[in-house]
Amino acid sequence: MPADSTAEAELQAEKDHHERARRHMAAMRETTLAIHRTYAGELDESGRNLGIGDVGIDQHFGWVMANYTVPRLADLTDRDIALFFGRIWMDDGEDFHIGRRHIRDERGDPLVLDWRAPLSEQYYRASPHDRRDVARRRRFGFQGARITGFEDEDLLAGEDFGSDILTAEIERPRTGPMRDIAATIQPEQDELIRRGAAANLCVQGAPGTGKTAVGLHRAAWLLYNYTEKLDKSGVLVVGPNEGFLNYIANVLPTLGETSVWQVTVHQLTGAHTATAADSHEAALLKHDARIADVCERAVWGHVGTAAAAGVTAEEGLLIADGGWRWRLGLAYLDDAVANARKHTRTYTAGRKAVEDAIVQGVRRQAEIRSGHSPDNKWATAIKRTPAVRGFLDRVWPKLNAKTVMKKLYSDAAFRADATRGILSEDEAALLTGKPAKPTAADLLITDEVESHLKLRDPSASFGHIVIDEAQDLSPMQCRAIARRSGKGSVTVLGDLAQGTTPWAAASWTDQMRHLGKDTSTGRTPLEGGTALENGSVEYTELTTGFRVPAVIIGLANRLLPHLGVDVAPARSLRSDGSLDRVEAADLAAGTAAAVDRALAEEGLVGVIAADGRADALRERFEGTDRVEVVAASLAKGLEFDHVVVVEPAEIVEAPATAADGTSGGGAAVDRVGLRHLYVALTRAVSGLTLVHARPLPHELGE
Repeated sequence: MPADSTAEAELQAEKDHHERARRHMAAMRETTLAIHRTYAGELDESGRNLGIGDVGIDQHFGWVMANYTVPRLADLTDRDIALFFGRIWMDDGEDFHIGRRHIRDERGDPLVLDWRAPLSEQYYRASPHDRRDVARRRRFGFQGARITGFEDEDLLAGEDFGSDILTAEIERPRTGPMRDIAATIQPEQDELIRRGAAANLCVQGAPGTGKTAVGLHRAAWLLYNYTEKLDKSGVLVVGPNEGFLNYIANVLPTLGETSVWQVTVHQLTGAHTATAADSHEAALLKHDARIADVCERAVWGHVGTAAAAGVTAEEGLLIADGGWRWRLGLAYLDDAVANARKHTRTYTAGRKAVEDAIVQGVRRQAEIRSGHSPDNKWATAIKRTPAVRGFLDRVWPKLNAKTVMKKLYSDAAFRADATRGILSEDEAALLTGKPAKPTAADLLITDEVESHLKLRDPSASFGHIVIDEAQDLSPMQCRAIARRSGKGSVTVLGDLAQGTTPWAAASWTDQMRHLGKDTSTGRTPLEGGTALENGSVEYTELTTGFRVPAVIIGLANRLLPHLGVDVAPARSLRSDGSLDRVEAADLAAGTAAAVDRALAEEGLVGVIAADGRADALRERFEGTDRVEVVAASLAKGLEFDHVVVVEPAEIVEAPATAADGTSGGGAAVDRVGLRHLYVALTRAVSGLTLVHARPLPHELGE
C-alpha cells in the first residue's frame, strides 16, 4: 500500500473521485425516477378525464418507457459496495476507472466504465508480456463502499507482478451468499465470459476454479453486449436446488442484471409439483435416454395407412360436396401420409398436413371440372365433411399427452409395441403409474411426449441458458432443457467428479449431445481455460483453483482415482489455509468443540454430515450465529470460510440421492458416497476440520 504523502494525496483523490461517482449515480437515478413518474402517471391518467378532442399520450410508448425504467432504477440502486475496483492508463494518456456499472458525469463523460464494456477487457487481459496498449494498472482495496488503498502495476517494466490486493480479495472471508468476482476475474475466466452469444460453452471445472461465477458473469456480459437480442428472448440460469439458487441470488443484481430467471431443473419442468414417487429402479429407467425413443414411437405409432383406415384401391376416399362427388385414390392418400410423416416435426402439424393435402387434391379436381378455384370457406367445409374427418381420425387420430401417457402406462399391448426393441420386458413393466398422480420422472416423460405432439411457444424458449452442476442431470432432464433452448446457446458448467445423482454423467460429450448442442465424438480437455472448437461446442477444463487452499484440495485430490471419472486433479494458487483431523469418541461434543474453534475466526462456518446425522446436528446448532448445518447431498455449490466434516465414513456409506432427485432415499449407487465426500471436503475456503470416531475412509490415506 502507498505510504508516503504523495501516495496519501493520490489515495484521497481516488476517494474524492469515488464520492463524485456516487453523487452522479444518485443523480442518474433521480433522472430515471422522474422519467418513470412522468410516464407512469401519464399512462394512468391517459385513460381518465379525457374530454372530446383531448389528445392523450401514445399509450404504447408510455407503457414502454414506464416499464423500461424499472430495471434501470434497480441497476442504479446504491448497494453499499465500491463503485469501481480498478483503473487503467493507456499508452495515449487516457485513463479509465473500471467498476460494476457505467456512471457518467454531467457532460456525459464516463466516470466509471462498466466491467462488461469492450475496453474493460484490457484491464483483465493486459500483462507485462502482452500489454494491449495498457501502460499502468491500478487495483483498489475496499471495504463495503469505502476505498481503503491501492496498488499500481507498471506494465512497461515488463516484469510479472504479484497483487496483494487481488490475493486478499480472493481470500476474503465468506460471511453470506455468493458475491460477484468482477474485481478478481482472471484472464482465463475473462476469455470464457466474453465469448460471443452464439458460442456453446462446456466448462469442466475442479472445485474452487470459479466456474459458477464464470457462468453468472457470462450471463451479465451477454445481456450487456447483446441487449436487443437477449432482452427479447431472455436468459435463464438452471441450478441444482433451491439452496443453491438462494446462494447465488445476489450475484447478478450486483452486476446490474435483474431480469434473469433463475430456476431449478425441477421447477423448469414442473417436476416440483409431482404428487407421487417412483421406485429407484423405475426412476433410473424413466430418466434413461432410451425413453425418448419410446415416447417418439408412442406418439408417431398412432399414424396408420390409408388401407388400414378402410380405403381400397377400387373405391378410394369418396367425399360429398353438395351436388359434387370427389374421389381421392389410395396411392395419393398414402403419399400424403408419408410426406406428412417425413416433412413435419410434430404430430399435430402432420395431421394438418394430411388434411391440407386432401383439400388440395379435391381442389384440383374441382378446378378442372368446374373451371374455377374454390375459396377458403369451401376448403373449411371440405375439412368438416364426415368422410374427411373420419379418414383423419382413423389414419392420424387426434392426441394429447394425457391420452398417450394413459395408454403407455395402462395398455400392455400398446406399451409392448412402443418399447419393442428398445426396452426389455422387465424394463417395460416398470412403465406404470397413474397420470393423474405423476412422479417427477412422469412429468419429464409427459414433457417429452408433448414435444412430439406440438411445437413449444417460441416465447417459452431462451436466448441463452446457463446450466450449473450439469453433470447431475439425467438425459431426459437435459432434453427438457434443450427444448427450452431452441436456437439459443448454452453455457454448461460442472465437474464430473462431483456427479452424485443415480444418472450422473460420465462424459461431457454425451451430456452436450443430450442438450442438443453437439453431435461430435471425443473430448480434448485443455488446461488454463483455453477453449477448443469441437463440433458445435467449445470444451474447456479449468484446474487452477482460487478458492480452496492447496492443503485442502490436496486432500480431496486423493479421492479422484476412486471416483470413476477422467478429470485432471486441481491445483490451488493459495498456500494459506488449515487442515485438522480430530478423533472424538463423542461426535456431537467433538463437532461442537470444532465449531467453537472455527467461530474464533472471522467468517461463516459450515457443518457437513451424512443426511441422517445432519438433521440431529441442525437442532444442536439452531440459532448459533454464523453456523450452517448442511446435508452432504445438498452441499454442492456452497462455500464456507471454515468447514467441519463430521464422520467422513458415514458420508461414504450413505445412500444415493433419491430416485426423484431429492435428498435421501434411493438404493446405493457406485461411488456416490465418495463423491459426496469429495464435495464436502472442497467447500472450505480457509480451514477444514475432519471430526471422526471411526477410521477415515482408506481412500483418504497417504
